[in-house]
Amino acid sequence: MEKLNYIIRSVKIIDPRSKYHEKKHDILIENGEITLIEKKIIYNKEYIEIKIKNLHVSPGFLDMHTRIGEPGFEFREDVKSGSDSAKRGGFTGLVYMPSTNPPIQNVSDINFVYKKFEKNIIDVFPTGCVTKNMKGDEITEMHDMKKAGAIAFTDDLKSIENVMIMNIALEYTKDLSTPIMITAFEERLSKNGLLHEGKTSTLLGLTGMPNIAEEIRINRDIELVNYNNGKLHFSNVSTKKSLELIKKAKEKGLNISTDIAAYQLSLHDEMLIDFDTNLKVLPPIRSKKMKKEFIKNIKNGNIDAVSSNHNPIESEKKTCSFSKAEFGIIGLESAFGILNTELKEEVELEKIITLLSINPRKILNIECPKIEENNKANFTLYDPEKKWVFKKSDLKSKSKNTPFENYEFTGKVLGIINNGLLQLNN
Repeated sequence: MEKLNYIIRSVKIIDPRSKYHEKKHDILIENGEITLIEKKIIYNKEYIEIKIKNLHVSPGFLDMHTRIGEPGFEFREDVKSGSDSAKRGGFTGLVYMPSTNPPIQNVSDINFVYKKFEKNIIDVFPTGCVTKNMKGDEITEMHDMKKAGAIAFTDDLKSIENVMIMNIALEYTKDLSTPIMITAFEERLSKNGLLHEGKTSTLLGLTGMPNIAEEIRINRDIELVNYNNGKLHFSNVSTKKSLELIKKAKEKGLNISTDIAAYQLSLHDEMLIDFDTNLKVLPPIRSKKMKKEFIKNIKNGNIDAVSSNHNPIESEKKTCSFSKAEFGIIGLESAFGILNTELKEEVELEKIITLLSINPRKILNIECPKIEENNKANFTLYDPEKKWVFKKSDLKSKSKNTPFENYEFTGKVLGIINNGLLQLNN
């Protein structure tokens, strides 16, 4: 596809690293690069003009946890539908989880992912498994995958129970300069758990997953990092004590970072009273009071990033009994709406952009595009004040497993620009 020239008119720039931060300017993009930022640009060549009321621009969002089904689960999501979902949600980059079938665990698998995204407006950043077939028994060839372009290593939502395996993996990170990413839970304490252990699980008569299952594992892995000086990222952290443990570890200077899923700011376990399987996620949505803890830890910088935790599940695995339903929510198309709606009265807009764009790249050692001249044009375009209703019929994902149908959000993604290409949402 031919790369065209674009002028974005009178757009407010939100990029705390840029000298144009919070200024309203025109931006000229030629051949995929920012060539001029001025109050008013006069341009004599052919170009496409982008002029939208209350338009804001920020470095393109990067999602740290995207599950796309290729290979093996294309019926849940494929590269096209996943890319379309990312465009709609304002993401210009996806961190590709390795939980495919077979899993992404060697050089050929990493190359396969890159090949699938050639000439795409969306950048892909594949991760490789920590252990072979994600079984927790044997370390993969992490060095080879790193050379092929793996940006991190994870067994995704699989727990690494073997402490020696986890210790070896963290030792590798010192040479690789890439983190191990984990969703922390003690498998035996979580076994057969369907939701958060609390009043709602008792009321419904369902087996719960206790907070301590996450906290014990986080404490174990912090101690391993303290022992071997590895690099570790905790994904989808969900309890108050977990966040306290991480904060203390950071204060000691350990190389640890963390994220939460956007939906964790909006959902709580009391919503499960009607057995909505679209609310069944791992880790489980917690109690109402956790929202205050999440916001507190976003404000103090302890939560480094927010992800969509996009996990497509086919309808047959959601339109069934709660006990048999699979864990997962799709999140690419709703993440910014949730985050902006829940945080707009709590933090400045630049903080939201830092959580979605800047810090995810910092954690993964990916260069973050700066909105200044002579830099790559990698943008998310949005209106932070626009109200809109999230309709399931508008979803681009193949799977429709979302609890946010008919939610009204404040803050709408209007399009993206990346790799010299433009995508505007209707």
